[in-house]
Amino acid sequence: MPRPLDPTTVDRLATLYRAGTNDAQAARIVGISKSTAGVWRRRLAIDPAPKQPSPLLSPLTLAEKWRTFARPVEGGHMEWTGPVRESGTMAFTHHGREYTARAAAFRIRTGRAPAGRVTAECDHPGCVAPACVEDDPGRTRLRAQYADVIGLAAPAAACAEGHPSDRHRRFNRDGTSYCAACHTTAAARRKAAA
Repeated sequence: MPRPLDPTTVDRLATLYRAGTNDAQAARIVGISKSTAGVWRRRLAIDPAPKQPSPLLSPLTLAEKWRTFARPVEGGHMEWTGPVRESGTMAFTHHGREYTARAAAFRIRTGRAPAGRVTAECDHPGCVAPACVEDDPGRTRLRAQYADVIGLAAPAAACAEGHPSDRHRRFNRDGTSYCAACHTTAAARRKAAA
């Protein structure tokens, strides 16, 4: 049960809330606890003040911030001028979350988060142009279409190890296919042997 307030304080709270003051600010002004202020706001049936954006957050959208680091170059490609991790990955932070340059470019083009790793499908080194990047499903689809166009043989139902092609088949840039499950296993063996 909140502490009782005199009618003058209640009227003052109502005026503050209608002016957009939040519970913490109203509590400080009238000299009550934040929880009491919140109870009285609800009793007065006044909606909470909208949250103000943090002054520490960039006013730029993800796409606008990404564009500050991406520079157009010849042929419709884009180069990254922003931060690069020690590993060589082009990345930046927006509103406390880290994005790779290519994952952000993919989001800009498609409006959705990428599935798996995002790579550039063009031949321009370091390209981050939204039109040139693809996530795992998109890359598999495009490379499968290329393999079909150049007439590579239809795949078997499974690889030599028995992994089903419909789930694990991936393509190299030249249209040749490989098994992603076998590739992952071989990479793990190499890493364990090192």
